[in-house]
Amino acid sequence: MDFFNKLGKKASETYQVTKEKTVKFSEEMKLKGRMNEAKNKITNLYEEVGEHVYHQFKTNTEEGKEEILVKCEEISAQFDVISKIESDILALKEVKKCVKCGAEINKKDDFCSKCGKEQPKVEKVEVQVQPDSQEVQEAEVTEIKDVPENQSNDQ
Repeated sequence: MDFFNKLGKKASETYQVTKEKTVKFSEEMKLKGRMNEAKNKITNLYEEVGEHVYHQFKTNTEEGKEEILVKCEEISAQFDVISKIESDILALKEVKKCVKCGAEINKKDDFCSKCGKEQPKVEKVEVQVQPDSQEVQEAEVTEIKDVPENQSNDQ
C-alpha cells in the first residue's frame, strides 16, 4: 500500500506542476495577444497620421494638425501599453532583461550570462499601505549604479 500512496502523491505533484506551467503559458499567450493588438493599433495609427500629413502636403495647408497630435498621443499610449505587457511577461516568466544587452536572465542573477554586465540589485521590501491598515504589499527596489548626478545650473 505504501507504494501506491507514494505513486499517488508523485502523480498529484506532477499534476500540480503541469497545471502551474499551463496556467503561466496560457497567461503569457493572452499577454502576447494583447501586445499584438497594441502593435496593430500602432500600425493603423501610423497609416492614419501618414494620410493626414500627405493631405496637408497636397493641399498645402495646416488643416488636421490637431488630429495628427491626437493620433501621436494614441501611439505613445500604445507604446506604454506594450511596455507594461512586456514587464508583465518578464514577471510571469520570473526573469529580467540585462541592462546592457537586453538578454533575458534569471531575476536572481548578479551578472548577465551573455555579456557579463553586472546587474542592479533587486530587493523585495514590504510597504505599509496605510498606517491604520494591516494590509501589506510587496515592492521591488532596484539599485541604480553609474548614473551621473544632476548638475546644478548655479553658475
